[in-house]
Amino acid sequence: MNSMRAIAFFWTITLIAPQVFGQSPRLVSQTQALARPDQSFAREDSEIARLNCVPMFGEVKKTARQKQEQDAFLQSCDRSFGDRAEASRFFAERGWEYIAEGELDTACYRFNLAYLLDAANSDAYWGMGVVCHQKGNTTEAIRMLKKGVSIDSTDSMLIDDLATLYIQHFTDTKDEKELDAAFTWLGKSMALDSTNANTYLKLALAEYHRTNYDKSWENLHKCRALDVQLLDFDFIQQLVAKREDPQGIFKGKEEEK
Repeated sequence: MNSMRAIAFFWTITLIAPQVFGQSPRLVSQTQALARPDQSFAREDSEIARLNCVPMFGEVKKTARQKQEQDAFLQSCDRSFGDRAEASRFFAERGWEYIAEGELDTACYRFNLAYLLDAANSDAYWGMGVVCHQKGNTTEAIRMLKKGVSIDSTDSMLIDDLATLYIQHFTDTKDEKELDAAFTWLGKSMALDSTNANTYLKLALAEYHRTNYDKSWENLHKCRALDVQLLDFDFIQQLVAKREDPQGIFKGKEEEK
């Protein structure tokens, strides 16, 4: 997928509650005949409508009606797209757009459609995980992103997001195993791409929580050298409060006066 994909990609780092993002949409041909699943699903009963907004349609056995409507949707996509993988990418893109607009249920439904079209589309699980995170369910968000990573274990940005969720879970639970998991995933991300500024930013955050402030600064400056736009200055102020910047570049608010 050709989009800006770091959680910097749209996840603003804070020490207590990282905020989630969206992804920049890819342009779609204006001449593409688009399927309109909402029309066929508009008559769904409340339970089916509820399951549309739950990752992977709730992972429950489908009713005859649900199968019929989903089959009709798939057939419509077969007529409108080159193949189902293309259609899946299209609906995943729409899901990211709805996340950016704060329409989480609609976004989840689009990611579900992407999953229905192509269960091997890692972006669908990534998006479902983001929806779960924004709804406050970090455990389910981790499960969804792990499904995505199991499909695409070469995407360092996806792995960074998974690591960030573990850091978030650590801040909620204070369970050191969660932080251990974050470091493990960040190590895998680093092995894939040692020039990913976002990975260094997440390492800085993880080291902060380990009270390894010197290492936190070291990783923060590596991030700065690669992409200064990723820096989170609220985090920097919290780090400065624990340990002065060894390079003397960043000052505390009182020092700046």
